[in-house]
Amino acid sequence: MIFVIIWTLIIGVQKQIMAAASKKQTQWLKECFSAWKQTDVAYSRLAHSRNLSLNMVWTFECLSEHPEGVEPAVLADEANLLRQTMTVVLNDLEEQRLVIREFHPTDRRKKMIKLTDKGQQVCREILDTIAQCELEALSELSEEDQRMLFQLTSRFWNGLVSKLLASANGSDK
Repeated sequence: MIFVIIWTLIIGVQKQIMAAASKKQTQWLKECFSAWKQTDVAYSRLAHSRNLSLNMVWTFECLSEHPEGVEPAVLADEANLLRQTMTVVLNDLEEQRLVIREFHPTDRRKKMIKLTDKGQQVCREILDTIAQCELEALSELSEEDQRMLFQLTSRFWNGLVSKLLASANGSDK
């Protein structure tokens, strides 16, 4: 009987500890998500100040890696955008004369997307501005803090991605 009472007390204490830890962790996650949203808003405001959407900026980032051109489907995958969304983004970029669609060199059924001269200039300007802002923000941390930041965020994001994908695939049940 005493064993059952002690075990019940231990379980009760563990539940209280887990509830307290869970509240603290929940608060941390809320703060992290809030910072993530604020960062997203800041990127969006910068993009909109250049008459661009954030999806256009991510598309520019991918296009800058493919000066020879790239297929829209590959671009969508690299930018983590739905193909339908990429089509809208490319239409908008083409309307602003920032990209052109050309025939694929070996398969005329496919298209290749390339930056125009104007597109290269706009792409370089927005990506350079973002890089400068990110580097300036990072420089506010010591080298050790930067190392810790990258290690901890990498571990957290890798764990989160793993759990989200497992949950999406139904293996969390």
